Amino acid sequence: MRRFSNSKATDPDPTLFDRADPSRLEGDPIDRGADAIGALRPFGSTIPEPSVIAPVTEGATAVEQAMAEAAELARLGRRLDAIQRLRLVVRDVPTALAPRVKLADLLTVGDDLGEAATQLTAAILLGPTRAEDLVARGALYARMNQSVEAEQDFREAIIRDVKHFTAYRYLGQTLVKRGLLGDGIRVLREAVSLAPQDPEALLYLGEALATQGQLDDALQALELASDLRPTDPRSFMLRGRIFDRLGRTGEAMEMHRKAREVQTA
Repeated sequence: MRRFSNSKATDPDPTLFDRADPSRLEGDPIDRGADAIGALRPFGSTIPEPSVIAPVTEGATAVEQAMAEAAELARLGRRLDAIQRLRLVVRDVPTALAPRVKLADLLTVGDDLGEAATQLTAAILLGPTRAEDLVARGALYARMNQSVEAEQDFREAIIRDVKHFTAYRYLGQTLVKRGLLGDGIRVLREAVSLAPQDPEALLYLGEALATQGQLDDALQALELASDLRPTDPRSFMLRGRIFDRLGRTGEAMEMHRKAREVQTA
């Protein structure tokens, strides 16, 4: 049989084991002891199973009980278990409105927009139609690039509740994206008048005004947005771009610097 050798290998150092017996181990093997599988899930014992979640209150209905259990599962980070619990409720009590709305909310978190919209549609058909459900479904349609359906829901929500400012905000944003800039700005101004402390409406209004060339008005809206939400880099970024367009380089650099600071904070 041929023997192979490595030309770079050296003979063992004869003094290596002068003071130690190489045939002995320097310790005894550690006993595995009891089943060590539990160590693979060190925090598993802190998560209760659905069956051990305490009831809400004595006398609660089955739907209320299930809603509370789903809420507790979601709080513990078990969103999929909460979704499954609500699906069972919807199956067993198809006329229950609240579980469908909550189910749609949890599905939206997981970007399952199609099923979320389906659940909201079922809730809306059950009635009475609520503005917040129409706005939620319209927002889903907008995310799925179904702008016509989104606009219909937002307009219907405003009919249901003329002071529902988020419906105006979403409708204005949808109109701007569709290229209806003037109409979008008018609707966004209405949203700001109804909720002057809403930074999102101010942000969208400022962006739309800047697109239309109304830079001074845009800066005013975006400055208010920055004051209301100083941790949002978007308003600083937009202000920096406007200052760039105006040739105000120093102020533009300051806004871009603030946007970076907020992003890395």
